[in-house]
Amino acid sequence: YNDFWLPNLSLPRNAQPNPAHHALHEIVMRYPTTLSIITQNVDGLHLPCQNLIEAHGRLGFFKCIPDEDSDTDSDDDDDDERLVHLGNRRKRRLAMSSQRCRFQQQDSLAVHQLEPAESRTILESGRGRISEAPKCPSCSNAVAPQALLFDEGYHSHDFYQFQKMEEWLANAEVIVFVGTSFAVRLPEIALEHARAENIPVYNFNTQDMLEANARLNATNLKGPSEQLLPRLLQEIKELEV
Repeated sequence: YNDFWLPNLSLPRNAQPNPAHHALHEIVMRYPTTLSIITQNVDGLHLPCQNLIEAHGRLGFFKCIPDEDSDTDSDDDDDDERLVHLGNRRKRRLAMSSQRCRFQQQDSLAVHQLEPAESRTILESGRGRISEAPKCPSCSNAVAPQALLFDEGYHSHDFYQFQKMEEWLANAEVIVFVGTSFAVRLPEIALEHARAENIPVYNFNTQDMLEANARLNATNLKGPSEQLLPRLLQEIKELEV
């Protein structure tokens, strides 16, 4: 917390959604039965809707650390018919059957629920140093931020909704990336699926361009998302007239 989380991952109180967030939300709300958003951002700035999955968690929420870790995702699964593999369903069932505290996998904790009380202000503001790790009010285990870290799998907590993500990607007719470096598992798996199923891919980005080739039907749109996505929304509105 003191050396990594608080100095690097504390959201300023005045942070607000930018024009890209608003445009993306309006686009999805115009087509709620066909469009969905999966974000790797943990800042909570996406406007809430039923078609949103915060795949890597959200700042301000916490989870109870289990006594035994189910470790990272792997290929060891008992359901090989899935088109997209983001999490391990077998490990998720094992974790669910052995868990004692509901905050280990099912529910999230808010800052005001954590113990000891003196750590809450520091965790909320991101200023200062805590004297001990915050604890779960239910089982007294130490808690971690509700964010998917590099040693965790998507199956490790229900907040990440990996099974719904798998279903959305498996049924996708088009996949649109906005501002990703393609450096972690979720975009890698999505690209693999697009190649395998010949799904068109659109990449809104400032620098990480995709190479269009015989295996990947990719179109790059270069520029800041806060400029490009409002333009896309405007073109959608004009086409609907």
